[in-house]
Amino acid sequence: MSTTPLTRTLKEGTDWTENWQKNHKTLPKAFRIPVDDLVACFNEMNLKFSLDTSTNKLTLIPGTFNPSLRGYLATDDKGEDMLLVVGTSTTDGKNYKDITSVGGNSAIYDFTTPCPSDCDKGSILYHDIK
Repeated sequence: MSTTPLTRTLKEGTDWTENWQKNHKTLPKAFRIPVDDLVACFNEMNLKFSLDTSTNKLTLIPGTFNPSLRGYLATDDKGEDMLLVVGTSTTDGKNYKDITSVGGNSAIYDFTTPCPSDCDKGSILYHDIK
């Protein structure tokens, strides 16, 4: 079964998440990511999209280099694990720099709904490992 650069096979997804969850029993299994925060990152990166009216899907308008986000695992002062995400910029397509502020305002997005606090226990990617 072939995949695009954006996807992995179901087997890879289930195997890899099981490996992570077996090897990191006390760490989060996943993070639920608010789309609004991703859109804000995309806006800070000045990404442009077009709408394919036949499929009603967004398509990234290509630029010079592949745009990327960077995620950081973090723990807040209360001990809650989270995922912080920032947009990146590059001038050469190799060295991606974090966009941590825009116009003096923070551009670090806080995705604070980790699993196990917020899980889909019915997902094939969720493994009940003791």
